[in-house]
Amino acid sequence: MSLLTNHFSWRFSAGILLLLLISFSCNKEKNLIENVKPITATPSVRVINDFFNDLPVVVAGSERFEFMVAFGRQMPDGTVLKFEEIPTVLPAIMEDNEGNLWDIAGYAIRGPREGQRLPAVSAFMGYWFAWSGMYPGAEIFEGDNPALEFEPAPVSPGWTVPSEEIFAGSGFDLIPALDFPKAKVYRERDSWGEKYFLHDTSLVLGVKIEGRYRLYPRTVLDFHEIVNDTLGSTHIAVAYCPLTGTATAWNREVADGLVTTFGVSGLLYNSNLIAFDRATESLWSQMRQECINGAFLEYKKEIIPILETTWETWKVIGKNLEVMTFDTGHSYNYSQSPYCDYACNTTASPYPIQHEDHRLPPKERVLGVAVDGKAKVFRFSSFGR
Repeated sequence: MSLLTNHFSWRFSAGILLLLLISFSCNKEKNLIENVKPITATPSVRVINDFFNDLPVVVAGSERFEFMVAFGRQMPDGTVLKFEEIPTVLPAIMEDNEGNLWDIAGYAIRGPREGQRLPAVSAFMGYWFAWSGMYPGAEIFEGDNPALEFEPAPVSPGWTVPSEEIFAGSGFDLIPALDFPKAKVYRERDSWGEKYFLHDTSLVLGVKIEGRYRLYPRTVLDFHEIVNDTLGSTHIAVAYCPLTGTATAWNREVADGLVTTFGVSGLLYNSNLIAFDRATESLWSQMRQECINGAFLEYKKEIIPILETTWETWKVIGKNLEVMTFDTGHSYNYSQSPYCDYACNTTASPYPIQHEDHRLPPKERVLGVAVDGKAKVFRFSSFGR
């Protein structure tokens, strides 16, 4: 009886000790959580209200979260909004003078304009040499802007650019674009044991359409450069040029209800990707956002805003992120970029550009905004805290 009593006494004591340890552990964790400030609690996103080439724009960025985005400020009803910084809780990044709260993709998520989107402008990340080469004399926000002495070559007949400045980087359609790739909602547990995975520092491109985020890892785009996709009722093309470090997205419905897909022509203008549409084989400049030769000459793309940032930041931005998978049907090794040496050095592209500008390091990543043939760039250093 004594042994039985001692046995129950020991189990009771052990249970009490376990409860005390659990209680101590929970209280300790609770105290830690209460004492640690969330990384999104401070206004770490800077907001700049600007006019560029008579276009009212707003630029928001964060060196901490490694992103910069730009949108138009004049709404379809004619109202020009003014924005201010807020305590940063991504995906919300700014508030306007009407009391609307706007997210990182340019949508109003609270206020009288809830559901509306800021006008898209031609704005995207890229290397400095690419922006200064494609748009000689580009302005630098909070930077030096000397007088430019440069005379561009004349435009060729049937082109919007000098045809003698078009160079072949590879064969026509030799780089395989991806058509309607697989995508799945990211779940951390599902990524365990995958052949390829995203590091927190991996750069990922993303669009928000009809309330859904669709993401495209740059490690895949290094091999394919163009993705033809559909989100809801919207037909999109996402294009990334590894040489200029630029990423854009546009509507694949190009004219009069014609929906086409795009491929990689292998041609370059100012070292930048030239796409072709498979309906007419017209040539389209990625950075200029227009058809430069062919049936749709001078046709402007319908721009879809795209965000480039790290995987770590994307996981803060939202839940239910749809990510293009590494299951592409191709046998490429997506863990190793074919442009690794190029991306890691400080020299510009080996292919010609029309103008070299040494105000910034050639490979510095900047956000450029292009309006009517002119450009203005923003640096991460302008958005530090």
